[in-house]
Amino acid sequence: MPHEPSERTPLEDVAQDERYADFLAYFSADCDRLHAYIYSLLPHHADADDVFQRCSILLWKKFDTFDQQRDFLSWACGVAFYEVKNFLRTTQRDRLQFSESLLDLLAEKRQEDLSKGADHLAALRQCVKKLTEHQQQLVWKAYSGAMTTAELAAASGRSAQTLYNQLATIRRKLAQCVQMRLAATGEDA
Repeated sequence: MPHEPSERTPLEDVAQDERYADFLAYFSADCDRLHAYIYSLLPHHADADDVFQRCSILLWKKFDTFDQQRDFLSWACGVAFYEVKNFLRTTQRDRLQFSESLLDLLAEKRQEDLSKGADHLAALRQCVKKLTEHQQQLVWKAYSGAMTTAELAAASGRSAQTLYNQLATIRRKLAQCVQMRLAATGEDA
């Protein structure tokens, strides 16, 4: 049987690969928050997982319509909101379901919370950059999950209490920095 030629050209394959890489970069950065958003709208974890999977596929299919000048998470939450509504409309097996007005209110509030979280995270990233290299490494080691604080203290030759005190000082410094950055941009701390 003769091999039929591919309908796409090599240049189209490269463009498709770049588009896929762009999608993965956006999606992987926000997939946990998107899942949390969906879960906040559906009372059952299994339902949220199901809708998240469907939404992930739909986001990929619709990625050509995404304006990369906009916030990916906001766009994805908009798509997810309609997937949740569709899921609730088509699954009438549960007697207890959120009313449409409550679902609208929850979706709006959750999206605001996600947006604030992104602002806080961006401020925190900038504040961490202001720490000394030693402080940055200490924070990374303490919060990466690779070692407990006691193990980190033993490895660094310091007492656990000394390490706890240093981390508390760094946390206070970061919290103040984040509050100042958010206040400067008009965000709530």
